[in-house]
Parts: sequence; structure tokens; C-alpha cells
Amino acid sequence: MKDQENIKINRRQYERVRAQLALEYRIISEDKTSRAWNSTITKNISAVGLCLESFHPLGLNSTVEISLRVPFFQDPIMLKGRVVRAAEIKPGEVYGVAVAITDIKPEDRNKLQIELEQIDITSLLQQAVEQGATDLHLSLGHPPMMRKTNKLEAMGNDPLGKNAIKRMVFSLINEQEIECFNRNSELSTAITLVTISGTFRFRLNIFLQQGIVEAVFHAILMPVPTIKDLQFPKIIEALTQEKTGLIIIAGNSGCGKTTTCAAMIQQINTHQQKVITMLQQPIEYVFEAKQSIIRQRQIGQDICSYSKGLEEATKQNSDIIVLDQIPNIQTLELALAAAQNGALVLITLSSSGIIAVLNQLIYAFPTDKQYYARKVIAESLKAIIFQKLLSRKAKTENKIAGLEIFINNQETATVIKEGFFDKIPILIQNDIDSGMQSMEQAMIQLFEQGLIDNSIVRNK
Repeated sequence: MKDQENIKINRRQYERVRAQLALEYRIISEDKTSRAWNSTITKNISAVGLCLESFHPLGLNSTVEISLRVPFFQDPIMLKGRVVRAAEIKPGEVYGVAVAITDIKPEDRNKLQIELEQIDITSLLQQAVEQGATDLHLSLGHPPMMRKTNKLEAMGNDPLGKNAIKRMVFSLINEQEIECFNRNSELSTAITLVTISGTFRFRLNIFLQQGIVEAVFHAILMPVPTIKDLQFPKIIEALTQEKTGLIIIAGNSGCGKTTTCAAMIQQINTHQQKVITMLQQPIEYVFEAKQSIIRQRQIGQDICSYSKGLEEATKQNSDIIVLDQIPNIQTLELALAAAQNGALVLITLSSSGIIAVLNQLIYAFPTDKQYYARKVIAESLKAIIFQKLLSRKAKTENKIAGLEIFINNQETATVIKEGFFDKIPILIQNDIDSGMQSMEQAMIQLFEQGLIDNSIVRNK
């Protein structure tokens, strides 16, 4: 009895970690013969037990031999265990199997425990999101820092070491992504974490700072928000009814451009039967197909470049094409051609204002082609939405987007074609009936709706 109590106490010392690790396992029969190795992963592990995914059922009390791959260990950890629980995850296809470790070298158990303590980042990310953080920073010499509104707050007091950061971050990405990071010294990707509390998704940027691996996680809203959720004006929903042309969603980094674009795509997905091709790096929001067919293609993984993806999208009967950036003039020319030839093209673009957006597009072309660029843009542009995030009244942890909206019509098309961009602010202010609004007008409306404080309007 006393020995059983000691076992329970010892098990409590080994906290279970949700870390994705690759492993191979095989069943050891009663006659001590071993079957073939099977490859799978564990997402839930401690130094005394683990849960693995199996493609065939394993009997209770079966003995399994496991070769566990742990980041930064030269050789896999070899262990044996007993199946203590098994359940279907996907009926008839995938089984969740809990294994109690019965045989492992003491030094391997200690090494595994130390490693798991360092790579347990899931709970850190979950805690950050639940406390209303938009970002989590992992930087050498600092504890994990989360951004709430415009302030950084420490999560604990212990500063991170370089090995801890690298191990935590690398535990979340696959071998191909690690190789990509090692080649380029930078990686942008997106990850999904499934916990008891729910599902969380993050955009992850890993980079080097004085040769040290550091990382920033940006929380992505789940599920995909709707236009109604974001409390946008009616013109945004009306723009999703456009059949062809170019819609640009612009703003500074971190202002919610991707969220606005996702809400518009979700509106189309819910109410229209369209073929939507999204070219992204990385894929942030993951859509569940409703009325529409949605193809989300990641640059560098599903397709080699934006320009190649655009060329293929036009051959794949796409009604709507979405790009999260315009990396070069070739991509811009293909996007404009698609908008002129029957597709609705949505682009998110980092920029400081509506006039700045037009300048970015036109000055991408050589001087002798800029009149042609203005003409094509004047003919194909439907709207430019420029946004910035504003603090909500009495809700400092949440923000709302203020939208400056430029709708292209016959008068504005002439202004674009002739390059008289200085007239655009006046046109926006004076044509409210078409759905246009300046940032000041947007702020006043939000204030009148009780969503932001008057001080934000005064300090615009």
C-alpha cells in the first residue's frame, strides 16, 4: 500500500505537457516477439506516461516498445510501456492510446523531464489568450511578455535562456519548417493548439537576434469573425456582392487587416456559391467550406510564389482571389489583370493611408508605365478600406476598427486616372451617400454608438 502511495506521489512530480513529438512504436507479443514499427505522434506526454495516436486499436495492458524523438537529442529515447486506456478519436480510423511508461533508463527519464519542462509552451499561450493578450514575445533575458492593449506585461519572473526559447518554439513546428528557418534565419508560419479549454490559433514569427532564436506569437480570433461581429458599416457587406474588380484592405502592421478580409470572405462563404482561392504566407484563418469552395494555398508549401498562384487561380475557375501581400510588380500586374478579366480580387496591404495605397501601386511601375497603371487601377478598383484599431470605451483589453472607406465611382476614377490624388480627401468627406467615410467621420460614428471615448475623437 505504501509503495502504491509513493508511486502516486512520484507521478504528481511529472507534469503532463502538451508537446508534439514524433515517435515510433511496436507491439510486443506475449511470446516476446516484436511486430513492425509504426510512426505516429504524441501531443500529451510526461516522464511517466504519454498519449499517442494509432491507426489501429491496441488492447488494454498490451506492452509497447517506443522510440521517442526529442528535439536536440542526438538519439531517440527508448522505452517500454503498458496500454492503460484506448478510445476512438475518429471512429474506425484514429485511436487515442494512453501508455504508462514501465521501463526507461533513469538518466533518460531525467533528461526527458528537463526537456518537457522547457518545451511546455502550450499552457503559456493559452494563459496569454485567456488574459486578453494579442501577442506573446519570447526574448532572451526577459520572462515571457504578453501585449495587452498597448502595454507589455511579464508572465512570471524567470528570464528565458537561449536554449529554452529555441526548444519551446521548435517543439511547435515540423522538421521542414526547422530546415527552412535554418536556411533563412527567419520563419513565418501559423500553428493551431487544441486544449481542454478550446482551440487556439497563432501566427508565429521566428527570427534571430544577435544569433539567438527569438519569437513572437500573434493570436488569431477563432472562429472566423463575421462582419456583424466586427460592427462594420453596411457598405462592407455590400462590397462582398461585387462580382469583379479590386478591393484593397490597408493599414499599419497589426491593425486587423487580415481579420477584416477574413470576415468579408466568411460573408461570401456563408451566402454565395463561389470558388475562392486564397494565396497566403502564412495561412492564418482556416475556413470551413459552407456555400463556397475555398482553396487556401500557402506560399512556399502549396505553391512556389504569388505570381504562380495567380496564374493557376485564373485557370482553376476562381471567382474570388485573395492575396495577403503584393511582393513584386509581376504579382501586381497579374492581380490587376485578374480583376479586369472577371475575378474579384481582395488584397491586404501595409500602408499609411488611402493616398499612400494608390502611390504604392502606381510607383511600383516604371515612370513610362505609370499613366497606364493609373488607367488600369481607375478601371478596376472598387474600393480601398483603410483601418486603424481604436480602444473601446470602458473595455481597455478590446479594440474596434475605425474604417476610412474610399469607393471608386466615375468621378473618383477620373481623379485616379489623372493623378490628382490631393482631391481624394474632399471626395470622401462629401460623398457619404455612396458609403464613403473619412477616419474622422468613422470615429464620430463610433463615439455616437457609445463604442469609443470622446478623447479618441479629439486626439485623432
